[in-house]
Amino acid sequence: MKKRFISWWKVLMNLGVSAEMDFLEQKKTQGINLAIIVNIPFFLFFGIMNLVNTRYLLSSFNFALFAGGLLTYLIHSKGKFLLARSILILFSTAIFFAQALLYRNGNEQLLLVNIIAALIFYSKKKFILFVTFINALLYLYIKVDGFQTPLFEKVPQGKMIFNYTCAMISFIVAVQYFKYAQYTYQKLIEQKNDALVLANQTKEKLFSIIAHDLKAPVGQLKATLDLVNKQHLSAEEFQLMCIHFTREIEQLQVNMNNLLTWSQTQLNGIATNPTNLKLSNYILQIIELLKQTALNKAIEISYTPIDILVRIDAEHLKIILRNLFTNAIKFSHKKSTIFITTSTKNDFCTISIKDTGIGMDHLQLHKLFTNELVKSTTGTNKEKGTGLGLKLCKEFIQKNKGDIWVSTELGVGSTFSFSVPLAK
Repeated sequence: MKKRFISWWKVLMNLGVSAEMDFLEQKKTQGINLAIIVNIPFFLFFGIMNLVNTRYLLSSFNFALFAGGLLTYLIHSKGKFLLARSILILFSTAIFFAQALLYRNGNEQLLLVNIIAALIFYSKKKFILFVTFINALLYLYIKVDGFQTPLFEKVPQGKMIFNYTCAMISFIVAVQYFKYAQYTYQKLIEQKNDALVLANQTKEKLFSIIAHDLKAPVGQLKATLDLVNKQHLSAEEFQLMCIHFTREIEQLQVNMNNLLTWSQTQLNGIATNPTNLKLSNYILQIIELLKQTALNKAIEISYTPIDILVRIDAEHLKIILRNLFTNAIKFSHKKSTIFITTSTKNDFCTISIKDTGIGMDHLQLHKLFTNELVKSTTGTNKEKGTGLGLKLCKEFIQKNKGDIWVSTELGVGSTFSFSVPLAK
């Protein structure tokens, strides 16, 4: 029941609010919706009470305010916000003045609330000045003319106290709402500022990667080829250097793939197309792809294929496995073993890649899955990275409704595990 009430309340509060509206406009619309929702039950109640007490004109004013609130709410839902607000404030000004003049019921205080509302909820200066002038003038007229006898029977003292209380509460709510809207807007600006700072840091990191980690291997290769072309290096010497360059180019290719993939996700977002996949096929593909890289360090791979169907985007799975497996090779010592295992539990499949390499300390572990781009650690054979691989893994896994975690010990090794949904 509580959830249903909250759901309906959100619907009523956000009537007419759309994602295309700017933040302040959304808050203004919600504020007016709130004022209407809170007040129309009172208008209806007092309309009925005054009708029972044969105060027909006062009852008609109450019903008119009730109808005006519903009309404003309806026009809001159509997206005609300026028309709705204009009707609301001009209509209420006329009714409050008429009630205060004819019955001396204290509703002139609500004319002051109208001035506050105009300052908070309206944008056009001319309209604000017009509403302020009219309401102030009518308020002063009631106060100056207050010594005269009302044209109709004066309402009971209790009703006047109630009207004064409502005016005071409305004033307090309006001011508090204004403070809340300003505070929320300030927090939004701060969040956007933080996002811009992070974006600048990311841009600087990318330039650093391009300038150093990607440029250096290409420059070394070009310098060596220049030496060969000028016959300063023999073919035999160049052949010996090719082993080193092959390793550099392989690492360069991995870094370039990560850089391009991550840049694309930042520009276009991450779109997923999950399908049912046989997990072992993709693990075997990545093992075959990186087999030579592992052999260069005499690393053995332990994996027993198990038929498990998972539901994940195929390209994302390749990127995740390639990055985690590449990292395991990068941080493993020569002549060590990498263990790949899979298991299922509670509609999820867990894939673990364990190495017996250098491991991580607590500081490295804490920074590993943060939003900031971390500095890449050099591998056991001086392999360089970009710091983007694990960030990509985390983003792709979460987009596919999975999770990623790691257990590690410095000098002993690391186990990276991630879960993905099982196929249904």
